[in-house]
Order: sequence, then structure tokens, then C-alpha cells
Amino acid sequence: MPLSPRAGCINPPSTAITVDATGDVPTHTPGPFVEATEYVGGFWIINADNDAAALTWAEQASAALGSRIEVRAFQEEPQ
Repeated sequence: MPLSPRAGCINPPSTAITVDATGDVPTHTPGPFVEATEYVGGFWIINADNDAAALTWAEQASAALGSRIEVRAFQEEPQ
């Protein structure tokens, strides 16, 4: 698969939504998974049509992993 010619960054942790679908009802909490001075490695990149679709993916991942998932969008491309 060819690499994308676009490089990008995800938005800062302050923009995150933490999704927890480990219980009976999924919850969406504003803010990062953990407050940290360093970043935790490991992430997935999905191409979702909108924020609601991304959160649905995160709910499925959270339920499958039995853990909370932090969701952040890519920063907009500079004009």
C-alpha cells in the first residue's frame, strides 16, 4: 500500500474524549485517558465519516479490549 503524501498530527490531549464501553452502557468523558507529562505509545488511525462514527468505533474497541479508549482527531491540514 502506498504511503500517504500527507503528514499530520493528532490534536492535543486536552481535546480528547475517553470512551468506556466496559460496562452495560458506554460512556463518553471529555478529557484524556490519563493525565500525563509524557505520551503513551500505541494507537490506531481510523478514517471515520464524522465524530459520531469515530466514537462508535471506539465503543466497539473498548468493549473488545475491556479497557477505556481515548479518541482524538487529526489536526486540520494547513491551507
